[in-house]
Amino acid sequence: MADPYISQSETLIYGPYAREQMHDVCMGLVPALDPMVLFAIGRQESADAAMQAVLDRQPIPLAPLATSPAPADARDFITRFVSHLNSLKGRPVDPRVLFHGENPSTVGRQRLVKLTGAMQSLSSEIAKHKSQIRDGQTWLDECNEVLERLKGIERQKRSARVERASLTPEVSAAREAWLTIYNANKSLIRGLLAHAGKSELLPLIFDDLAEVHRAPGVSDDETPAEPPSSEEIAKAEAVLAAVAEAEEAPTVDTLAAETPAA
Repeated sequence: MADPYISQSETLIYGPYAREQMHDVCMGLVPALDPMVLFAIGRQESADAAMQAVLDRQPIPLAPLATSPAPADARDFITRFVSHLNSLKGRPVDPRVLFHGENPSTVGRQRLVKLTGAMQSLSSEIAKHKSQIRDGQTWLDECNEVLERLKGIERQKRSARVERASLTPEVSAAREAWLTIYNANKSLIRGLLAHAGKSELLPLIFDDLAEVHRAPGVSDDETPAEPPSSEEIAKAEAVLAAVAEAEEAPTVDTLAAETPAA
């Protein structure tokens, strides 16, 4: 299930994340389609740059949605913490107890809301068992520090939803163009993953897709949204090109700065 609304600021999170994951997850899955993956990454990069440019030009800057490394830090913490638990003599604490039977690697791949909840639960469990864990307080402190940063990003994501009320026509057009490219890339990658027999990886690439069902053959979207038409893509690319030209055009201030004094 897709995120029902991607705000203008959230495009600055979803786009770069999708580019990174397209490269890391998709390259080499079907070698003959690697050029297609690079094409999608390039189109997404152009759309992201245009969106950033139009937001930077707004007279009242939009509140930035932090591109924090906290989710990656949480995954790193979980990996290191489980390794530490497994290294303790006699294994006084079973990792499965602290993660309520969930596979720790699966917990680390969850979307932000679920990952934040999982880290909150893990913090409580570490506090209960810290006397049995070597350097328990140190691990608890680090867990809580990562948790607070996750909560901060989650608050920003929620507040970003209100931005649609203040959309300028330029931002609105750029956002619609960005969404067209993003959804076109989603369709390309959906097809590649189907060829590779790994359709379940799609939510790991496009983070607006909810991670609900894990069972093979079960999906929240039985009929995926229609991909953008060639006319819609052409229109989106024209909007993004216009944004790029506007970014390159000299402003009154830059012209004044470049004009030699008499």
